[in-house]
Amino acid sequence: MADRIAKVLVAATAKGGAGKSTTIACLAVYWHRVGRRVALLDADPNRTLTRWHSKGSVLAEMTLRTELDEHAIISTIGELARGRDLVLVDCAGFGNQAMVFAIGAADLVLIPAMTDEANLFEAARTCKIVESAAQLTRRTIPAHTFLCRVKRSAVATHAREQLALLKTNPLTAQLSDRVLFQEATFHGASPTVLAPSSTAAAEVALLAKELEWLLQAPSAQAAKPARRARLA
Repeated sequence: MADRIAKVLVAATAKGGAGKSTTIACLAVYWHRVGRRVALLDADPNRTLTRWHSKGSVLAEMTLRTELDEHAIISTIGELARGRDLVLVDCAGFGNQAMVFAIGAADLVLIPAMTDEANLFEAARTCKIVESAAQLTRRTIPAHTFLCRVKRSAVATHAREQLALLKTNPLTAQLSDRVLFQEATFHGASPTVLAPSSTAAAEVALLAKELEWLLQAPSAQAAKPARRARLA
């Protein structure tokens, strides 16, 4: 992201409770603390990200727009992208037109999934929505699944294998089901701030670094096919 051109990262899934808002908040705080210019868009009617932002902690240091009008999503993303490095979009936990529009404006779509069968199915279905949006916009829209709220490593290994079989491009990084993530919701912060040396903060950092690499030019990705594996 050295070219200082804003990248749009959209968190989307048709499954509620998969960890979208938590992921967006944690990534935003991490990137903000390392000097990125970050803006946030909350397109979820539940307004979870908006409530976190209102706590007045680190998350509140970033500009946030709450936009529930599906026809204003693309223009709002464009406004937020001006003069910034990253725009992070939190979509609703169900399929709607606003999610499709946000995906259409994305540089990368991040699809969180818990390790149960229903979440994996919805993750695969969301990938299909991204594929349709890509055909509609006549451009490539990269999409990657990743495991969130992981309770057991053995189950996570199996779930990641299933996501690979479903051709959903699963990430190496994952976020575990740790109390610190829940605690962060009450502070408007993230593990990066609350406990910088914690495992939770390390997981956020690994996820951010893997996404940074994916947000680079496709040619850079092709030249370093083993990069993601080294992040583990």
